[in-house]
Amino acid sequence: MQIGIKIYPEDLNYARRIAKYCDFFEVTAIPRSNFRALKVIKRPFTVHAIHSQWGFNAADPEKKDTINRAGVETAARAADILGADTIVVHPGYLENGSCSIKHAISFIKRLDSRFVVENMPALGPGGRRIGGCFAEMRRILKETGKGMCLDFPHAAEYAHYHGMYYIPFIKRLMTLKPRYFHISDTRIQNRKDLHLHLKEGNLRLWYFEKLIPKGGRLLIETAHEFRKQHRDIEFLRENE
Repeated sequence: MQIGIKIYPEDLNYARRIAKYCDFFEVTAIPRSNFRALKVIKRPFTVHAIHSQWGFNAADPEKKDTINRAGVETAARAADILGADTIVVHPGYLENGSCSIKHAISFIKRLDSRFVVENMPALGPGGRRIGGCFAEMRRILKETGKGMCLDFPHAAEYAHYHGMYYIPFIKRLMTLKPRYFHISDTRIQNRKDLHLHLKEGNLRLWYFEKLIPKGGRLLIETAHEFRKQHRDIEFLRENE
């Protein structure tokens, strides 16, 4: 298993410090960033397209030729520069009456094969998330022809919100054959993604790790606190 750390383009100094402990980095492709500067790290990269925090919403047709296009074009450019073979994209959310899963599928379908779709929690800022339930993710993957990024806490939060135990729900999502994984901890009763360091919440992290196929890539999405993030990496190494 390969273990990665999530960074932003401005996190070069931190990335250089922790690089010897991890196998790769995932960089969020914020427009007008200097991605070439990251090449000095000498580690493989994956890329994450901007999401709702920047106004990106694949489900909104009114944004197709503005922020959505800028988001995916920046992500593709970053992947070209860094040699990344995986770009994560969110399927969007229902922020107004024009948004739909149909529009999300139409937008994502046109993206190149490096793009993979991340499963979502039930809710978030702006409205209900698309791609939380099994049926929606299956439809998105089938109709776009894309692979899947399985975010374990997103899945756990979605299941808990809908009154389901998250372990069977995640096992079902695994039948969609995700090729990339995100992990952090959370307090499941809060019903939102807290991005806690591993073992600071109440998720059964050891079980998630056992689901990852041999050679799979697992990204840690926790705060850049060096000692704690180093401990996150060690925890995963010990339980491989």
